[in-house]
Amino acid sequence: MVLISRPPSLLRPLRLKRLPNQSSLRLFTQNHPLLLITRTSSPRPQLPYLSQPSRNAFASKQTARFLTTENKNYVKEQVWLAAKWSAVGWSFFFLGVVALYGINQEVLERKTPSPDEWSFFSRNHFRCANAAVKPDHEYTDWAQVATEFRRCLERLENSDIDGKGTSPLVPGMDDIRGINPSAFDISEKSYAWKEGYFQVVMQCARASEHIDNMVLDTTRKIIFPKDVVIGPSNPNPRPCPPGAESAPREEDCERAYAPPETFYLKVLTGLGFSSRQRIEAALAYANWLEIKGLTDSADETYKWAVDIAASALPAPDAVIDKDTSILRVQEATPPSPNLLRAATALATHRARSGNVTSALPIFLSVLRARHASPVDIAPATRSEYTPFYVSDPTNTDIGSFINIVKSLFTPPTYPAEPPSGDEPFLRQPDSVPDCAEAELMLYIGEILFATASSGHEDEGLGWTKQAVAIAERGTSSNDVLPQNRDKCKACLETGIANWGAMVAKLLKESQTKPAASSSWSSWFSSGQAEDKEAKWEDELRAVEETRMNLIAQGINSKLAAAPQRTGTFIG
Repeated sequence: MVLISRPPSLLRPLRLKRLPNQSSLRLFTQNHPLLLITRTSSPRPQLPYLSQPSRNAFASKQTARFLTTENKNYVKEQVWLAAKWSAVGWSFFFLGVVALYGINQEVLERKTPSPDEWSFFSRNHFRCANAAVKPDHEYTDWAQVATEFRRCLERLENSDIDGKGTSPLVPGMDDIRGINPSAFDISEKSYAWKEGYFQVVMQCARASEHIDNMVLDTTRKIIFPKDVVIGPSNPNPRPCPPGAESAPREEDCERAYAPPETFYLKVLTGLGFSSRQRIEAALAYANWLEIKGLTDSADETYKWAVDIAASALPAPDAVIDKDTSILRVQEATPPSPNLLRAATALATHRARSGNVTSALPIFLSVLRARHASPVDIAPATRSEYTPFYVSDPTNTDIGSFINIVKSLFTPPTYPAEPPSGDEPFLRQPDSVPDCAEAELMLYIGEILFATASSGHEDEGLGWTKQAVAIAERGTSSNDVLPQNRDKCKACLETGIANWGAMVAKLLKESQTKPAASSSWSSWFSSGQAEDKEAKWEDELRAVEETRMNLIAQGINSKLAAAPQRTGTFIG
């Protein structure tokens, strides 16, 4: 048998059958991701079966897979977009904060205007300090208020900042907690600067009164009440409330602020202040001394205020007796509003101190002087005191809105200078209730009732009832100015309380009188007693009715001030 073989060239190698879905394994002819690896020092391709094993091989492979040319461009684009929109967002946020700060400062400036001559930071301290003073029913951080006003005062008294043209009357005095105790000469300054400086000094004094019982911990710069300080002078310190700072030690504490008299004397002994400003400072200082229990010093300060008011008159001896402070009623030389105010304050202080024999003549002389003064033929109207934000009821809503928008773009002007108070006093017409007279009548009626003997209290009761009638007219009259209406309401509340106390006392006395004898004259006397008792009972009911009317009036005024709502809620 002959075997015939095929030549080697004609022999076909055995090839595996290729599946349809199997990709080509010709790695050198494709751009496989494994080839996109950073070249090393070796020119050889970094293939899995040719490369040396390394610890960062997996990381380099992962990096090579993601950092392609397309991925790099995408990452750059996203980083640029993120940076751009972040910058836009933060810019809008910053501009919003600046706009909000500007709006807030504009609102505060309209509430408490500051002089245009002051620098930005002085005006900012002034506005922030006034904004920190809350209403009576809210808590006020008087330490913050005192700090802001002190910073403003330091700038106003600094000749290199806002105090150009001012000079201390006693140079070289040591500061008290950053305050120069010397008075200043501000005569060369304008009215707006003087008035602003006066307000800052008076507010510093007010804040000092509120933190008079506090000390400053020098180690932490925190203010604490005196009764929590740990030291020999306070053997039983009050514990600090939970969450507050720990109590300070006595050796680390000092006075928190300059005393109130430092600021009051700045006005009283300074140069360039008006009589109105000096009298206001004197009355506030006297009231502070009265609170501290220094009655004699307070009386001298009240008399100082009377002397300031009298010295501004052309002929003071013809208007007031300097020894007794009793006004001389003469139509040719009427007193000034400042003198009437100071004399009333002096009489009120003496009445509170128990010196009614000296207070009553002053009250009566002030009341007679007011009645004898000429009538003001052109009294101030309500329209002169209407704030800019109150819409005129005669205008339309669109007109009111336009006026408000216009006012927002109009810079606020500093208020005009008020009357000095040294001009002759002009009383209101008889048709306009004067609640200042009602206040005087209340004092006179209370003194007469308290000092009258048994059975002669009718005179004091009559003065009180007349004062209540005037105050009641003042609360309902449209001719009374808004600031005077509040005074009328306070007088009415006090008058009703005094009236009720007087009638209750008289009713109790009529009920507790000893029984009369059984003689024939006792029938007549018992009838009179019953009539008096019925009279006081009727008057007591009248007092209660007046009190209820006052309460209803207050409720109605609050309802009228509340925003009007439309529609009905059912739920």
